[in-house]
Amino acid sequence: MLVMSVLAAGGHAGMARADDDYRCRIVICLGNPSSNGGPWAPSTCGPAMDHLMDDLRHGRGWPQCKDSDMTVRQNNTPYDPCPAGTTAAAAGAWVAEGQRKVGARPYSGMGGFALVGTPKPSVADLNSGYAYYGPQACVGSQVGAYQVYGDPSVDASAVSWRNGRDGGGYDGDPVTVAVYDHIVWQQPQSSNAVDVYEAGQFQTRIHY
Repeated sequence: MLVMSVLAAGGHAGMARADDDYRCRIVICLGNPSSNGGPWAPSTCGPAMDHLMDDLRHGRGWPQCKDSDMTVRQNNTPYDPCPAGTTAAAAGAWVAEGQRKVGARPYSGMGGFALVGTPKPSVADLNSGYAYYGPQACVGSQVGAYQVYGDPSVDASAVSWRNGRDGGGYDGDPVTVAVYDHIVWQQPQSSNAVDVYEAGQFQTRIHY
């Protein structure tokens, strides 16, 4: 439960004035999203948040509410922070979700893992070839890894096995695929972002 210092004094009258003030409305909506129906709830926060997005897009900066302990920091990333229990995989790293089969070694062929879905590179746009604006992998605990020659996203049933590695007649360097117990994929958004802190503690990231 977030505790906001919207106004230092004034009782109910002070709170009413804060509700009518755009700058303090932003503080209230971002500081207590559950009690206000979410930052973009039409009846309580929507107009103020739309106003804020317009201000940020036009370089007017972040509104300040007197006596609030909320601060903001400019950020330049298209991704939200990874959920608790996960970390962002390195850009371009191939990852897969799955579990190691009983008796299999942590670093073996693809056959040693029961995969969920298809291996994919983190932060890579496979359509254009640029490794920047695709989904970012937020990974849990690593359970192992394997190497594959060729395209790691090729269906396992179409891959031949050779010398304990996955091979498809490809003469280049092998690609390492790290396998994690769970993966959360973060979709890219606008890279214009601000991080909101309350009393020094991170609260949310807003893209605009």
